[in-house]
Amino acid sequence: MKPTILLAFILVSCIWGTTWYAMKIGLEDTPPILAVGLRFAISASILWVIFLFRKERLVLTKYAVKVYLAFGIINFGCSYSLTYWGTQFIHSGLSAVIWSTFPIVVVLFAHFMLSNDRISARKSIGVVLGLIGTAMIFVQDKAVFEGFDLKGILAVSAAVMVAAWPNVLFKKHQKEIPYFHLNIASQSLAAVILLPISFLIENPMSVEWTVRNTSALFYLAIPGTAVVWTVYFWLYKHLKVTQISTIALIPPIIAVIIGWQLLGEQFTPRMLAGAVLILTGVLFVNYRQSRPAVVETTL
Repeated sequence: MKPTILLAFILVSCIWGTTWYAMKIGLEDTPPILAVGLRFAISASILWVIFLFRKERLVLTKYAVKVYLAFGIINFGCSYSLTYWGTQFIHSGLSAVIWSTFPIVVVLFAHFMLSNDRISARKSIGVVLGLIGTAMIFVQDKAVFEGFDLKGILAVSAAVMVAAWPNVLFKKHQKEIPYFHLNIASQSLAAVILLPISFLIENPMSVEWTVRNTSALFYLAIPGTAVVWTVYFWLYKHLKVTQISTIALIPPIIAVIIGWQLLGEQFTPRMLAGAVLILTGVLFVNYRQSRPAVVETTL
């Protein structure tokens, strides 16, 4: 993996690792669908300023529109809403653990949708190592699992399942869809859908905006969405979708570090061993995969 690609991979992993904490803060005072809608509305507004400054025209081919809709409705709309809603009832650390199964789902979709990204023994070993490492980090923290709500776990698990297909679909048609266009179109679509829904089923006017929840919202919207998703989509030009999906294995490590440094939580040898296993798993999936992949262009 080239240094620039590696740095982008690390940047996305680190920022997303911190967004779980910020998301939990925001959910203390903000309804979940409103929180997601505002997050994408702020991010999309920033992206539109950049887009208009660059004087580009949005690509609106058949496959481009299909991917815009898939990401905007299924990934950004449904998956994010399910994740936010479910995380109200469980610890953010447990949400991160559930999302660490994302590479498994992506590997399965990619196997059937992309002829050059089949399941291999190396990929399977890497994903399993990552999952074992994640379990080692969190299994000793009983507070993460005590009093969990089944509906929260089911909601976040469903979010993982529905998010995989749009990622693989974009990889399939990536050559004909500029990554920045996908980012701006799908985020705008999600905001336009979610904000009216929030006013229909939630009570947005009751939110008391404070420095705490406002800061969390803008952190999630700007570095956690506008920046990270732009870099994430850029990675599709250089990596296979199964490689990119292993980013989901890193946030549990970041969550542990944040808890250790900011919340005074314990950092144990088992946590260190788990982190090593996660990183080993990521290396297994990415090893000898640095060449750009030939992308499928038809469904």
